[in-house]
Amino acid sequence: MIILFIGVGEACDSEHGNTSILVTTGSNTKTKKILLDCGFSVPHRFFHFYNDPDELDYIWISHFHGDHFFGLPLLLLRFREMKREKPLTIIAQQGIREKAMAIMELAYPGCLEKLNYKLIFRTISPAEPLQIDKLSFKTAQTIHSLINYGLLIDDGYRRLYYSGDGRPADEVKKLIHDCDLVIHEAFTEEDSFPNHSSVSGCRQLLFDESVKRLALVHMERTTRQNMPVSSLEEINRDEKMFLPVSGTRLTI
Repeated sequence: MIILFIGVGEACDSEHGNTSILVTTGSNTKTKKILLDCGFSVPHRFFHFYNDPDELDYIWISHFHGDHFFGLPLLLLRFREMKREKPLTIIAQQGIREKAMAIMELAYPGCLEKLNYKLIFRTISPAEPLQIDKLSFKTAQTIHSLINYGLLIDDGYRRLYYSGDGRPADEVKKLIHDCDLVIHEAFTEEDSFPNHSSVSGCRQLLFDESVKRLALVHMERTTRQNMPVSSLEEINRDEKMFLPVSGTRLTI
């Protein structure tokens, strides 16, 4: 798997953008690309890295807060203008079709009827995983103010977990045990928000669940700006944990 961090910030972070990750999996001759979340700022950053309209195969939406899915209208519009032909699959919890169509109609009335490619919606839940193109998609609900699903992607070689938002519930911990890479929100340094995780909480996950590597994202912007040098050095000293920025790329 090749992981590209499109953005790593929270809703209002103008420097680091909304958290979104592009996952590339498969062989050199036949790859699949999955975009994890698509908030306000994501489309511009996505097209900074990619300009092939048929490059993307799947979009995952973790939950229905704006910084995780309000970028869909612009992304879909730009694909239309670029004359995309390949079907695009959007995977999320129940209600995704209605939500996506509603925001598309608000943003660009009538545009859905003019798309020159097919939109496919697939729903998923912890009780109903998906198997598509030799990829396994499993979810667990996190502790957040809206229903949010953390997602585990297994391509048969590597396992990647993306939290979306929220603290990890017990089912999340079972899902990520011995995972190759966990991308987890760490809103603050310590557990001070009931519906968000923290650096200290992620560090405990790393230890308890034998996670091989952990990326901290969705950090509250002033927390990131004001984090003491000692705290940053502590993160950087840990070979298993890191703080990515937009454009960070790694292979697992």
